[in-house]
Amino acid sequence: MKVNLIKVRGIISLLLLILFIVISVTGIGLWLAPSGRIARQIEWSFLGLNKELLEDLHTYTGFIMIFLTIVHLLLNYKMLFNEIKHLLKR
Repeated sequence: MKVNLIKVRGIISLLLLILFIVISVTGIGLWLAPSGRIARQIEWSFLGLNKELLEDLHTYTGFIMIFLTIVHLLLNYKMLFNEIKHLLKR
């Protein structure tokens, strides 16, 4: 079975965009969160998620994004090197 590389690249790019949005939103939520145990004591939440859940979601989506970024770079290394080579010529 032949893999359609264009579809794979598109799916990975879409997943990276979704992960970027999730990481950005959870990062903003964590930035706004009260420090220490205060968030738990006052039952603080951001978009319905408590601080611990935000931290877990932020961390795990970050690891997935790192993995997919590496895959993305491996799939597009020729284009990347050609662009760098073109930029360095000038």
